[in-house]
Amino acid sequence: MKKKLLSVLWVFLLAFSSNILYSQISKSIVDTTKQWNILETYQNTQEFKKFTHLYRVSSEDTIINNKTYLRLEKKANYDTNANDNWEKHNWIREDSNKVYIFTYSNTVSNSIQYSYPREYLLFDFNLGLNDTFHITCEENEAYSDPLVVSFIDSIEIENQYYRRILFNEGYPQYSLLGTYWIEGIGSNGDFINHYNHLHSHWDLMCVYRNNNLIFDGGFGYCYIQQGLDGHEPEECSLKIYPTIVNDILNIDTELRIYKIIIHDIYGRSVLEENLNNTKTINCKGFKSGIYDCLLITKDNILISRKFIKN
Repeated sequence: MKKKLLSVLWVFLLAFSSNILYSQISKSIVDTTKQWNILETYQNTQEFKKFTHLYRVSSEDTIINNKTYLRLEKKANYDTNANDNWEKHNWIREDSNKVYIFTYSNTVSNSIQYSYPREYLLFDFNLGLNDTFHITCEENEAYSDPLVVSFIDSIEIENQYYRRILFNEGYPQYSLLGTYWIEGIGSNGDFINHYNHLHSHWDLMCVYRNNNLIFDGGFGYCYIQQGLDGHEPEECSLKIYPTIVNDILNIDTELRIYKIIIHDIYGRSVLEENLNNTKTINCKGFKSGIYDCLLITKDNILISRKFIKN
């Protein structure tokens, strides 16, 4: 009997200590210790460019309509050699697991003209399965239909579990193909935008807390590095196939590829090797899921392609 009571007490203490540890990790998005690195990929018929934009929440605050906001700042087209020049972007606050933006800019969403200044809801982490979320924050046309919660799970960050919400038939195994939110992290797209424009696509690459990486979006890098500027030549016709791989991944290109790096959905490197004119990669030992294939040319151009391992 004593052993049973001791066992129950031990389990209770473990659970209690876990809750204390859990509470020590802030899951707030409005956090002045964090930085978000966003990849913008711009492509039209004449050019292909990649930029890294940074977001942070500054300690500058203000009161609007009796609500306290902090300043959301952005550094556009970041370069490691650029001056520390942050632009004042919008105001942001968090309340009851919801994140709000206050803007002085005109916005149009779903054919509705929104006058400024106004507040809009950016994230709502109280959503449940099949709940809907109407986007009203975009500066251009957004979805005509609302986001619909299709799956809810959690992922491990800093030895704690953070809630993840996937939308519009998104599932964890193929989450990169759709929209998802993570509490304390944000959207897998731009920090402000939930969708992609005609010529631009946004992806969350990395999130830092106190300059320490806490979330990796699976790109294998957190900004476009010097010499790997992400500019893909107009005539580039590099293809990898099949899109859903069983064993062998084929590379079809006339470019001189000298190195390949493959990361899984969590940003972990599963393969890194020099190609030496080899145009096939054996993926038989990979686990099922989405992978990011980074190919580096002899001219130091970085090209990214995604594939799914069956």
